[in-house]
This record gives sequence, C-alpha cells and structure tokens, in this order.
Amino acid sequence: LALKGGMSGLMAMVAPAPSGAVWKFGYGSNMSQEFLRTKKMMEPLDCKRSSILGFQLSFPEGKGMDFIEPAFATMKRDPAGVVHGVSTLFSREDADKLDKQEPYAIEVVSATIYGTGEQLPVEVYVPRTPLPLDFPEGCCSERYRAILVRGAVENELDAAWIAQLQALPTYTPSAETLALRVAIPPPSALPQMSIDELLTHDGETEGKECRTAACGYVFAHVPLLKAYKGRDVTMRNVLHVRGINLDSNDDGGVSFPRLSQLAPIELEYALQNRDRLLHKAGVPIAVLREFWEGQEKELSGVFQDNSLSKL
Repeated sequence: LALKGGMSGLMAMVAPAPSGAVWKFGYGSNMSQEFLRTKKMMEPLDCKRSSILGFQLSFPEGKGMDFIEPAFATMKRDPAGVVHGVSTLFSREDADKLDKQEPYAIEVVSATIYGTGEQLPVEVYVPRTPLPLDFPEGCCSERYRAILVRGAVENELDAAWIAQLQALPTYTPSAETLALRVAIPPPSALPQMSIDELLTHDGETEGKECRTAACGYVFAHVPLLKAYKGRDVTMRNVLHVRGINLDSNDDGGVSFPRLSQLAPIELEYALQNRDRLLHKAGVPIAVLREFWEGQEKELSGVFQDNSLSKL
C-alpha cells in the first residue's frame, strides 16, 4: 500500500498532527465519528480510513465483564497481521479525556491511509501487558459487535474486514444461566423496597449494606461500578445499548423502561445484567416497587404475577 516510485522507494508521510491536536487510530468503538460525538461527547476534527501492520484484532478471554460483556477489542502483536480502522484527529483536550476512559497503554505506530498509501503517525491503544499470540480468544456482546460493525460500515472500511466483524461470535447465556432466569421468584413473592430506601444502600450510608437492582429486582451485592450502587440500573443499561451518553442522560435510577416496549437487544442486555447478579449475589432480596408499578401484570417469557402493576 505504500507509495513508491519517484520517491526512491520511500513511503510518503502525512504531515504530523497540528499543534494542540493528536491522531489516534481507532479499531473498536472509537471508529465511528457519530459514536464519538453522541456517546463520548467529543468533537473529532478529522478522520482517515486506515490500517496498521504488525497486529491482529483480539477479544481476549476473561478480560471483560462475565455474563454481559465477556471481552472487548484490543490487539495482539502479529508480524503477519493487519488491523483496519479509522485514524481520528482529536484536540488535546479530547485526546486526554479518551485516554482516561481507555484502560490501555499508548504506542505510536504508522497507519497506512486508504487509497494513497501515505503513512500517518498515530497513537494506538494496546494492552498494558502484551498478549501472547496464542492467548485464548473470547467473545464480545451483541451490543459491542453492533458498534464495531456500524463504525466500519459508516467509514466504508475494507469489505472483507466488515465481513470479519459481522462474523464475530457473541455471548449467549448458558443453559445454567437461563435456568436461573426461569427460577427467579415473581415480584409478588418478595418484599418491596422503594427508590428512596434503595438509595440509602449506596455503600456509603452508615449501617446500610450495599444494594443494587436490575430489572426491578434488588440484590445484596457490591457492584464493580460506583454508578450501580443504591439504584436500579435498567434504564442505564438501555441507554448504553442505544449509544446515548450516560453522564448527561442517566437520572440515577428514578425512571424505568417498560420491559415490554424494549427492542429485543435492549431487553436481552438488561436481563444479562440481572443474570450476572443472580450468579454473583444469588436470589434477590426484594423488588423495587416503583419499577413494577410501571410494568404489566405479566410479560411472556420474562415475568409473571406482578401484583404491583398500576397499568
């Protein structure tokens, strides 16, 4: 792809980023310029379709959040490998914000620009501890795969690369997990808890053990994320699937979606968040009253015997 001939075999180099800006090569959720704007609230200055050599795309097993997001995209070193993506020009401020969001090390590599073969120095996120080439591969969530495919299609990346992303395996709940779903008690069988009461179980109120809730079920559990403590996370999960910025739109768990009105991928993602709590915390200890007041009396395959319904 390198431009040669008339250049003594040397590759043409694109001018480096202007002062106060930085080029970053995105191969995961950072490919889509629309996603960067709407979900991450950034203002990309420019972008170029590109690829980098010496790496392969990887979804390392056990490096994500089990039962929900088992793996995210990263890269392994591979002398014969190539990764396609988008080189985006960020202001220094946005680049710094992105660095804080990404739990990776940063390297500077050369990206090959589509069509011209020019080389562009870019920053790229890589594992802090390099992954061996034979490190086991896992699967990503359906939500995450959709983001990758959307970003690749939006930028008209190599057709074979898009097909590779579309074929990525995604997480599917096991028979054991589905059995836990079926066995969960109906809302009428558990004590009720209010939004205000659950809020006091935020892990910081003296004398109150930490609680969290998903799909209207309250669990005795200390979640990984602070934003999950003392509240129901269902609406936050739905916003996440929709690619909506959480900092600006998550109300802290005081409003709830009606499960019957969610798109299949949204409902499944919400249920997978509850699945994880069933595995980690066991049987729920209560139900969130306001959540169930806004649901039907039953929803086939999801819940039944909701005596709290006000619909």
